[in-house]
Amino acid sequence: MAGTHHPWAAANADDSADNGPARRIAHLRAHAARPGLRLVLIGEAAGYQGCRISGIPFTSEALLIDGSIPGIAPCPRLSTRAKPWSEPSARVVWRILYEQQLADSTFLWNAFPLHPHAAGVPHSNRTPTRAELSAGEGVLRALRQALPNAVLAAVGNKSSEALTRLGYAHEALRHPAYGGVPEFVAGVAQLARKLR
Repeated sequence: MAGTHHPWAAANADDSADNGPARRIAHLRAHAARPGLRLVLIGEAAGYQGCRISGIPFTSEALLIDGSIPGIAPCPRLSTRAKPWSEPSARVVWRILYEQQLADSTFLWNAFPLHPHAAGVPHSNRTPTRAELSAGEGVLRALRQALPNAVLAAVGNKSSEALTRLGYAHEALRHPAYGGVPEFVAGVAQLARKLR
């Protein structure tokens, strides 16, 4: 699709020699293969500082290097950037998942799995279009079939709209970006209480 990047099928210009689609697929498989997944956080779309490099939504290169992601051993540099990519929302998401003892049982995905960006600017994020969100519906259906008993939680309005169009009951969480951290943290804490 024009104006998008497929992290699991295409290389990035700033991938290190150790990174690329195969590494991102391996990360995603390890993330999905963990037993006991009972919560699925659905974001809006893959971001340039996170999933585009790591292969896992809400997960940055810095978090993978630190060994902060359950089921994935610490890894070498994934990009040629001077500093590892570190996505602010990813740090918030994983911090609260650990605080609420949900890190081991949560799977992260996006309503539109690819990375939408401004034309000719791969290091940018843009809101996925309605057509792009529609294109992601088949994967959301497959995810629901794979984890039929997991609680679904939408992170942001676009993901909530996508889940509503599919008729899936879900918790709606404020996205942590643009000043939404306190509401997101409170929403996950409330969700954790319901799951206990």
